[in-house]
Amino acid sequence: MENPKFDLDEIKDLFSQIGLVSPSGKEYNERLKKCGQLYDYLIVIQAVLKKLSAKRLLTLLDCACGRSYLSFFLNYALRTMGRSNLRFIGVDTNEQLIEKCGLAAAALGYTNMAFISTEVMDCHVEDDIDIVYSLHACDTATDQTILKGIMTNAPYILSVSCCQHFTRGQMRRHPLASITRHAHYKERMVDMVSDSLRALLLEAYGYRVDIFEFTTQKNTPKNIMLRAEKVNATDKRRSQALDEYIRLSDMFHVKPALELYLSEPNNLHNIYLHNKEEQK
Repeated sequence: MENPKFDLDEIKDLFSQIGLVSPSGKEYNERLKKCGQLYDYLIVIQAVLKKLSAKRLLTLLDCACGRSYLSFFLNYALRTMGRSNLRFIGVDTNEQLIEKCGLAAAALGYTNMAFISTEVMDCHVEDDIDIVYSLHACDTATDQTILKGIMTNAPYILSVSCCQHFTRGQMRRHPLASITRHAHYKERMVDMVSDSLRALLLEAYGYRVDIFEFTTQKNTPKNIMLRAEKVNATDKRRSQALDEYIRLSDMFHVKPALELYLSEPNNLHNIYLHNKEEQK
């Protein structure tokens, strides 16, 4: 993996413009761990980009982007390493944050960045999306991120979830209740079941999925990444994934928001059209 060398003055200016450090360059203690997450996320993105063409413009969609710390850093780092044919699009429902992102991009001269204020699932991008990603998208925003990747037939989907309120509220009567009656263990179980169900749905739609720690727990306790790559999965594997999904869902009486989004007629129709186009 390439070891990036960054100009310290440029990094300080970047972090100042996006709010990771103060205008005077003083580090905010509560945001120091965020920097570690950004560097480790960069390593994952580097590995993905090596599998994509370097000869054409690639589009990366940052879902529930917030202040877009990740996208700004990725843009700077990858350009420094010679990947200039990238376009970043950030989407978030917070209009004020989206406006700040636009101002920061203008101040930095990053003309390859655009920001949209809307729900992730309602975001429309004209060109093909190569990587759909998120870092700590809250609750069902994670499901919308994955949905967007499936609907646009994105080659790669990267998701680091945060809170799991939607599924936590459903998980009650199940065979492991003697474990999840302890609050700390329930949080772990909710995280594991939620992402496992999402992974199985992705596999049913033809993705190969890995779930792993993308950074250390010192940087964030929410350090689990779901990485999905679109592959030529067999019908048998897709069917097996769906069967496994149904069994796991029934065991814990949990249905992630992703299933509800996918079951909407318009979404299924769009996915069908994308898959037909892919087969041509």
